[in-house]
Amino acid sequence: MILSVQINSLVFSLIFGILLNFLFEWFNRFNDKNKIIMRILLSIVFVLMLSLLYFIGLLYINNGYLHLYFFLFILVGYIIVYFIKTFWFTHKKENSKM
Repeated sequence: MILSVQINSLVFSLIFGILLNFLFEWFNRFNDKNKIIMRILLSIVFVLMLSLLYFIGLLYINNGYLHLYFFLFILVGYIIVYFIKTFWFTHKKENSKM
């Protein structure tokens, strides 16, 4: 695979991981109000839609090739946003209380 295609795929995976963090947070707030059967069905549909969205993005960028490091970059993007939200925003709230 050409280097520019790999870089585009990695950047797409990183941005998708960041987006995934926000979407999971929103979905959990939305899904708490439903009954258990509806939660399971909505979760399955949500995961299938996100998987399809990711694969369509990769199909557009690099003809749909999947590599392990693409999934690692999704995880890195998710973790980066998680740490930013938990440490940076909670640290600011704790300092403003003092």
